[in-house]
Amino acid sequence: MLKFHHTGCLVKNIDEAIESYRGLFQPESIGEKIFISSQEVYVCFIGIGEGIFIELVQPSSETSVVRNMMKKGITYYHKGFLVDDIDASIKILEEKNYKWLQTFRSEAFNNKRCAFLMSPVMHLIELIEMN
Repeated sequence: MLKFHHTGCLVKNIDEAIESYRGLFQPESIGEKIFISSQEVYVCFIGIGEGIFIELVQPSSETSVVRNMMKKGITYYHKGFLVDDIDASIKILEEKNYKWLQTFRSEAFNNKRCAFLMSPVMHLIELIEMN
């Protein structure tokens, strides 16, 4: 049902964070910086294995959805999973006591639908619909 894709990590400065990873992975594994308007963040994916990424996330404004987490010192904050059918996946997870938080379209995934859910043990996950 879920295929692991990435771990989201908050950073103060995405360009500095990219430089800290440069030389650790192949140059082509560092993606472009992308603005996600609905979240008010910049993101960049760094490939660390076949189909597995670190997503660097930088708040772009004081009203960004992640700004408060960053102020609290939270850096690793979500895991992303690829799914074929986001609506069916949300339903299955809700039946397992996950709480749906938000669905949005992400520029990082060609405007495909994504959703955030909170697990019963307070772990944030992101679903990315691939179809």
